[in-house]
Amino acid sequence: MSDLKDRVRQATSGQDDQQPQQPVTDLAVNDTARQWLQRRETYFVDALPRHVDRAHFMAVAHARMEDLKNCTPASIHTALLACARFGLEPDGKHAAIIPYGDVATFQPMYEGYIDLMYRHPRVDSVHFNWIREKDQWDYTPTEPSPRDFFHKPRIDLSDEERGEVILAYAFAWIDGRRSQVIILNRDQAEKIRDKYSKAYKKAERQKKYDSPWHTDFDAMWAKSCVLRLRKVVPTSTELAELMQADTDFDDDQSAPPVIRGTVIARDDQEADGEQERPTAAWPKTAQPGSDGAEAGEHQ
Repeated sequence: MSDLKDRVRQATSGQDDQQPQQPVTDLAVNDTARQWLQRRETYFVDALPRHVDRAHFMAVAHARMEDLKNCTPASIHTALLACARFGLEPDGKHAAIIPYGDVATFQPMYEGYIDLMYRHPRVDSVHFNWIREKDQWDYTPTEPSPRDFFHKPRIDLSDEERGEVILAYAFAWIDGRRSQVIILNRDQAEKIRDKYSKAYKKAERQKKYDSPWHTDFDAMWAKSCVLRLRKVVPTSTELAELMQADTDFDDDQSAPPVIRGTVIARDDQEADGEQERPTAAWPKTAQPGSDGAEAGEHQ
């Protein structure tokens, strides 16, 4: 901390005119956030399933703190604890922590759903892929499985040379037999977005265009395809809870999802002794936006 104080003192005293003050303010925020995360590491590590590497999960969490510096500690705590509860790293592939103003919000991604499907003992494997314009493929639903579908990507070509993505598909092998193949084209994905996504509709009404459907359409297209697959694979309690958390996010993207389970509830119940509740804001000495900008203005 002494090194940090020296840097802040040097910047505010004008000793080095070459260094702008904003990066120093950001550094103070980041250091405070990382220290906060280190103090609360036990909460997240204790919630992780046994198969998840603790050190790697925390390394990914630390890497995300830069993007979440304008979010409240309480919302970061809730979002990270949700990631830990489901054993999904917040790497943007399995799960994402999305800042909406000053609220950090947990959202599972399509690889996270696939990960949870894999955990069911009857599921041998789960497959997802894109079909591009020049790929070889065929789907004949009247043929018996697995002869009803094949896809041969043009691996001799780059993605650009293979053409635009035209279809997303997913299937699983369950007890040695292949499931139904779920195929979704762009038009179907857009109809799902327009009909079911409250976050998308809210962003459109407010002209913010910051919902996941706006910022990462392909990821949501893939997720929609995988979500349809979950109807034909064995559903665990864990998968059902993840879907509920996802629904909570889409119902109101300004509020953290409700996560069921004793591990999550424990943090709210055992607040006595030396345990620490998540605070509503960072310390004023390192408050995000202390350069005069409102929280969330940089999103």
